[in-house]
Amino acid sequence: MEERFWLHPLLCSRLRPPNREARRAVEAKRAGLRKKLARLVERANARRPPGQMQLTVDEAEKLAADLVSSALARAQARCAKEGRPAVEIFAVVVMSNHIHLVIRARGKNLAAFMSYFLARVAQSLNLLLGRTGPVFPRRYDAQPILDEDAAAARVRYVLENPKKAGLVRGFEEWPGFIAVAGMCDDDELTTTFFDRTAWQQAKRPPDRAAFWRTHRLMLSQLPGMESVATHTYFATLKAWCDTPATPHCLGVVGVLDADVHQRPRQPKRSPRPYAFGTRDQIAAHRRATLLRYEAYDEARARFARGEPAQWPEGMYAPGGAVAA
Repeated sequence: MEERFWLHPLLCSRLRPPNREARRAVEAKRAGLRKKLARLVERANARRPPGQMQLTVDEAEKLAADLVSSALARAQARCAKEGRPAVEIFAVVVMSNHIHLVIRARGKNLAAFMSYFLARVAQSLNLLLGRTGPVFPRRYDAQPILDEDAAAARVRYVLENPKKAGLVRGFEEWPGFIAVAGMCDDDELTTTFFDRTAWQQAKRPPDRAAFWRTHRLMLSQLPGMESVATHTYFATLKAWCDTPATPHCLGVVGVLDADVHQRPRQPKRSPRPYAFGTRDQIAAHRRATLLRYEAYDEARARFARGEPAQWPEGMYAPGGAVAA
């Protein structure tokens, strides 16, 4: 997605920035943004074939505001419904052309959580823009975080992403969706989404008010800091991010006035890190991963010969992933 911008950052969040100056700028821009949204909805509705859902501006505004937060909440709820371990979300920031997440997904939860989350984001975006087909051009990147210090560093990196990009002076000014525990005086966020499946099963009635649902997005405090009071935890995160802004900071107003249809001049193509932790931890993790792959190759060879095979934890027999 880093090849192009997707939606105005302000469209993707109903949260008000904690910074007072940024909050005033956001509120001043919302009215004008609604006019842009109305034009987007008009174009999207014109692209839809006859008989497809025609969005109103109010519906589009609700759909966009909780685009990412509702997808995360629904993915959490889906994992819980299937009896999987809870997925803990420590930090999330939605930039203009990519998303950062710091999460803990135990067992085989990560792939299930991320596939459901990204599918819901793509579904909502396609509905908003009147398009079909894939949204994300490739699989998500996931790097292991090997200890508590590395987890804290990753949360700091995510929160400082808008500042390091030269967009705002700090994460409290970012007008898009950004969430950590304590930011909104709570560890839960109420999100809204449109239950399109239920609407279709009800024969697509014109009045769609009854098909809007709510979920709670649960935010977790970092491992080792679970017992810290919420306001103290958030104050600690703010202290971690107390670094100078870039010399040429665009500012909140500049971010809100940016053309969302432009493409980044120099999209990043740097290789992703293998893992996060100390040098020894990363080396040990690499060795353990190679041993698991070797064990998988041995099990696969026995499986091919028709012999009993013991698959490493978290790995499936060839062709068994779909059934599993």
